[in-house]
This record gives sequence, C-alpha cells and structure tokens, in this order.
Amino acid sequence: MLSELRRYARHVAGRRAALAAVFALGLAGAAVSLATPLLGMAFIDAVATRGDFAAVPGIALALVGLALLDLALTALSGRVHAGLSADVLAELRARLFDRCADGPLAAVERFRHGDLLARFGTDVPRIEALLVEGLLGGVASLLFLAVAAAITFSLSPPLALWSFAGLALALVAANAFRRPVEARTRRVREAMADLSHFLAERLAALRAIRLHGTARSEAGELARANALLRREVVGFQWLDAASAGVPGLALTLALAWIYVAGGRLLEAGTISLGTFVAFVLYQGRLFAPAQGLVGLVRNLQQARVSLERVAEVLGDDAPRAQALPPSAAPREAAPAIELADVWFAYAGKPPVLRGASLALAPGEQVALFGASGAGKSTIVQLLFGLREPVAGTVRVDGRPPGAAPDVAGAAAIGYAGAEPFLLHATVEENLRYGCPGAGRAAIERAAAIADADRFIAELPDGYATVVGGRGLALSDGQRQRLGIARLALRAPRILVLDEAFSALDLDTELRVRRNLRAAFPDRTALVISHRPVGLAECTRVLFLRDGRLAPIAPGDVPSFAARSPARAARREGHG
Repeated sequence: MLSELRRYARHVAGRRAALAAVFALGLAGAAVSLATPLLGMAFIDAVATRGDFAAVPGIALALVGLALLDLALTALSGRVHAGLSADVLAELRARLFDRCADGPLAAVERFRHGDLLARFGTDVPRIEALLVEGLLGGVASLLFLAVAAAITFSLSPPLALWSFAGLALALVAANAFRRPVEARTRRVREAMADLSHFLAERLAALRAIRLHGTARSEAGELARANALLRREVVGFQWLDAASAGVPGLALTLALAWIYVAGGRLLEAGTISLGTFVAFVLYQGRLFAPAQGLVGLVRNLQQARVSLERVAEVLGDDAPRAQALPPSAAPREAAPAIELADVWFAYAGKPPVLRGASLALAPGEQVALFGASGAGKSTIVQLLFGLREPVAGTVRVDGRPPGAAPDVAGAAAIGYAGAEPFLLHATVEENLRYGCPGAGRAAIERAAAIADADRFIAELPDGYATVVGGRGLALSDGQRQRLGIARLALRAPRILVLDEAFSALDLDTELRVRRNLRAAFPDRTALVISHRPVGLAECTRVLFLRDGRLAPIAPGDVPSFAARSPARAARREGHG
C-alpha cells in the first residue's frame, strides 16, 4: 500500500506549508480537547474534596474560553483543509486526464468511457481523501493517543493498559475485514462503472435510439444496471456496518470493563473520585482518535481498490521530454509528410500497414484512396502521433509526430474529419476549439471558407447559438462544415482532410474545395476520400492496398473502389 501511495506523494509534497498548518491546527485542537477533562477533575477536587466553591466561576470561565478557542481552531483548520483537499484533487484529476489525452492511445482505448468517468468521479476522490484526510488524520490520531496515553498512565496505569488493550483489539478486528471489504469494494466500483458507461454511451446516441426504436429495451438495460448496483451497494453496506461496528464494539467493551475495574479501584481507595472521573472523560476523548485509526484501516482497505484502478490507467506516466533530440531537428528541405517503410499492426491483428512509404513535398496536394479497413485512418493516427509504428519512421515537417511547433508557433498539421468533435457550447466557442485566441473577424472568414456562414446566420442566435452535445441539433453536413471552418481558422501548414466532405452535396463540396484552394494555395494537403471528386486539383492520387501505397491515375479510382468489399471485411473495421 505504501509503495502504491508513493507515486502520488508529489501531489502533497509541494504543499508543505498547508500540510504544516493543518497539522499544527489539529494539534492545537487536540490540546484544547485534552485540557477540557482536566477542568472536570479540577471542579470535582475543588468542590467535592476541598469544598472550594469560589473556584467554580474560574473553572467555568476557563471552560468557555476553551470552547471558543476550539471553535476558532476548527473553523480555521476546516478552511485550510478544504483548500488543500481541493488542490490535491484537482492535480490528481489533471494527471489522470493528461494521461488519457496525451498517453499511448492503445493503453487508454481498452477502457470504456463510463469506466474512465467512474475513476475520475469515485476513485480519484478516494485517493485524495486517503492522502490528505486519512494519512494526516492518522498521524494526528497517533500523536493524540500518545499524549493521552501519557496522561492516562499518570492517572492510573492499570486502567490505561485496559484502555489500550481495547484499542489494539479494535484494530485487529478492523483488519480482519480487509479481504471481504476490498472484494466487495471492487464489485461496487465495477457496477458503478457499468452504469456510468451505459449512461455515457446511450446519452451520446439519443438520435440512434430514436431511429432504431430501442427506447424500451434500453430502459430495461438501465433497470438491470441499476439493480446490479443496488445489490452490490446494499451488500457492501452490511459489510461496512460490520467492519465499523465490530471494532466499535471492542472499544465499548473496553470502556465497560474500565468501569468495572475502576469501581474496584475506587472501592479499594487506590484512586480518587476526581481521578476516576478524569480518566473516564479522557476515555471518551480517546474514542474519536481510536475510531479515527480504525477508520483509517477501513479507508486503506477501500482505497487499495481505487489505487489499483487509477494505476491501470496511469501506467508508466513519467513526464515526456519537451526538448527534441538533435536527431529530431527538422532537416533542410524535408518533405512535409514522410512515411518510410512503415509497418503497423493492432494488437492481436495481422499488419494493416506493410512497409508503406509516402513523401509529400511542401505545397503538394495528394489524394489517398483505399478500401474500408485498408489503413487510411491508421496513417492519419500515425501522422498525429496517436500511434507509433512497429517499424519504419514517420515525420511531419521533418519532425516526429506530436513535436512542438516551430519558433514562430505555427501549427504544422491540422485535421478535419467526417465526424467533427463539437462541444455543448456556442458555434463560436466550437470554432475556437483548438484556437482560443482567434478574433471574431478570423472566425467569420473561416466560416465563409467552409461555406458555413449562411447557415450560421440563419441559426436563432447566429454564432451565439448553443448546439447540443456533439452538435446533434445540426445536420451531418453542417457539422462537417464547422469542422472544416475550425481547420481553416487554425491555418496549419499541412491540411489533412479525412472524409471531411462525405456528408456534403456535390455543389457544396466543390465550393468548399475551391475556397480552401484559394485561401491556402501553397499549403500541403492530404485528402482522404471514397469519392472521386476534385481529383484534378491534386498533384497525385495514391491507392492503399495490402498495406502499401501505390500511385494510380485519377480515372482508375472507381475501378479500384469496386474491388474493396472482400478486403473491407477482412480488416475488421481498422483504418
């Protein structure tokens, strides 16, 4: 457990001042709590033993003063603690998000979206609670118990031994539940992930649910997911109650025995009434830190599952070097896009690329055709650094894919595809995605290039119109034109158009192609399409077959496309 926690230590190590403040405030609060029973002992000794009633006002005033001090310390400690917890939680989520957004794509793709959401929403907060509240509270509880042990031993060593024997028994009882708690916690997490994935997937497919008439069957699936989660949560609650109640029972039994043993000591005259009352009051004070330690054990049992689940996603998330090695520096007159003898295969699949080679000179416009599953999308993912080749090299503007932009800050490569990603936000905000500093004039110019300005003007609020999640309130062609406008706004040196016109009618496609050619006459372009449209504007036409690229004449494209079904079935959807 400690070795697993070590990888998260950096999120609290950099906040030593906040940790020290929370710890110091906690100690001060513990000191106030420990001082309160002494006032009770002073009252009994003054009134019952000496008959000194004049001391009562002073004791009462001291009690009020301690209460006010405790209130102030609690409020201040809560404020500092809340800020520390929020900062650590934000860093943990940012770290997990960075891994998903920038880590190896193959390592993240195996997780369902809902499962990832469950790790963000449940597992990460559990780790934060363990880092901040659990461990910090555990240390504070140990210190509190150490001070209380010294005081109780000074009051009555026999009773103190019975008291801490009860604490030891409670910790043993809590640890006995470790394996069933971990197993049940894992089952609850998996049931929550199933439900989260169902909702994430279905809410993103509301249009498809309506089109296929599956609303009733989907409601049944939701009911089954809810029933499974309910069964696991109810089962966990029984176990959680037992894992908390049995140790608590051990502490209560210890307190009951202290009453029996203390009564005998009083009867024998070994201790005074004031001493016994003070000891009982301290015993009450020991319950909170003792239960805190028991709770820490239970939190460790549940957090172990969260640590494992988050570690599955993080993998080896060592920071990537930002500086490019000398060998990665751009070569003089390097091709804009270069694939040299590239091999690539998906896990458990035959190679989809078999020594593919491609070189696009700066300013060259090349069309790429191929059957569904031939590997066209794989090439796009290689160019953007989403995947790495098994063998061979890939270069974009003479650099490895994903390398930082040049000194001028210009984007080397940009993308527009068949299904552009749209936020639940305004049209303007969606166009600014990836280019947040763009001005309104530049946005309108990009929309005009994509032939999107007219339909945007007809929307209820124009550029301020909020489009639904994934832009489902728009037609397929409108979404594609927003994606093309976003690409035009970024104005990269290399344009990758991956079926970016597939939902456009022929006239609109020809206008958009003409606008792009006029706006970016000197830019490199890789155009991937199934339709033999606009080939006259391309320098070359390439066909991807059997994992290799070969030049073809524009007039031969339809005949090649007609041969694709058998190959498409064999590729099982990759590409």
